[in-house]
Amino acid sequence: MSIYTSNGKTDHAHADLGRALNSKERVHIAFRHEEPDRVPVSELYINSPVASEVLGREAWTGWGGYVRAEIFTKMLIEGRADEFFAREARDTVDIYRELDLDTVMIERPPLKHPIIPKVLEENVWKYEDLATGMWNIVKYSPETDLYHEMDSNMAQVGIAEFERLVELFENDPIDMDRWNWSQAEYIVNTCGHDKFLTAVVEIDFPPMSFVSWGTLFMECMLERPDLVERYLDYRVRKGLKFVDKYAAMGVDAVFDGEDLAGTNGPLFSPAMYRKFYMPRFQEIIKACHKHGMYYIRHTDGNIMSFADAFLGETGIDAYHSIDPGAGMDISLIKREYGDRVVLWGNVDCGPLMTYGTPEEVSRATIQCMKAASRGGGHVLTTSNTIHSDIPTKNYLAMLETARKFGQYPLNLEDCKS
Repeated sequence: MSIYTSNGKTDHAHADLGRALNSKERVHIAFRHEEPDRVPVSELYINSPVASEVLGREAWTGWGGYVRAEIFTKMLIEGRADEFFAREARDTVDIYRELDLDTVMIERPPLKHPIIPKVLEENVWKYEDLATGMWNIVKYSPETDLYHEMDSNMAQVGIAEFERLVELFENDPIDMDRWNWSQAEYIVNTCGHDKFLTAVVEIDFPPMSFVSWGTLFMECMLERPDLVERYLDYRVRKGLKFVDKYAAMGVDAVFDGEDLAGTNGPLFSPAMYRKFYMPRFQEIIKACHKHGMYYIRHTDGNIMSFADAFLGETGIDAYHSIDPGAGMDISLIKREYGDRVVLWGNVDCGPLMTYGTPEEVSRATIQCMKAASRGGGHVLTTSNTIHSDIPTKNYLAMLETARKFGQYPLNLEDCKS
């Protein structure tokens, strides 16, 4: 028996169902800013070290360098990319189910015919598209588990190369058949009936793998705003096709995110946010809502100088990270915007989760629920991801605390925090 009508509203309170809610129902109720049976719990990514310890076997999950470089890059060179993607999808579902998380993320779909990297030296590879001349060089650092871009044709050439990229994009028909949708299909088929599914659709900054030309992109916001607008228009055109695809598959929400801010504040002015980003986000949001899907927007950093525009006017359904390391106060965000925006966060994944004790993590988890969970509209996560330096015991302490104290109606006054 569904608790949803055709327009997404409840026919009656979940307490009248006479059965436990599943994860999909629980998160949908939270998105309506109502209280389900307990605070929904999720995580953006869970890197391999933690997932492997939990599952008792090596898990190819998350965005740590070990999985991206040691495993995927080598399998790609060997012509075994499809084998990797199938295993990655299975491991992702397995860890989210093992931990009883309420949402599952569908990652960016890989290309059916990916570029095969060339080994330059140990842990350094060059990816080059021979048809366009676009290239980048990436490096894996085993000591930090980071996999990052060192250089690219964009960084070397500058604005002229950015203009060439934009022209290539504008001639791109965006044929959806060029992507491999097997991971998304596997996740939808195995857990779409009971888990709340989110799928990555990015429309703004150059993806994280292109960080070598992030500065160039921001320079162009001042020197060549026409190029930035054309670039973003292409990303919207592509994003709209992905929204339609995921809606047809039965995905519940899209997740969009590269950072709009850093620790000390936004990467650009509030006026630039309104000019370049807000109207384009609103196009994606309109498409999501047409399909009955939600739009979740990620950014790290301190957004307070443009919070009214970002959270109050854009129309996003949920805000992920709410970065405490950048001074973001989730209790303030809850008071000011919590009636309109679902909050995904924000137990500190930095010093607290990395170096704290399980007891300290438990106290922070209780404090986070005190600040954000009352009245619904909150999905408990860390402030970013379960990265490779987080001890498994700390992550499990967070989850155990959420399960123990996160039952609605919340009674957290006597809990230590």
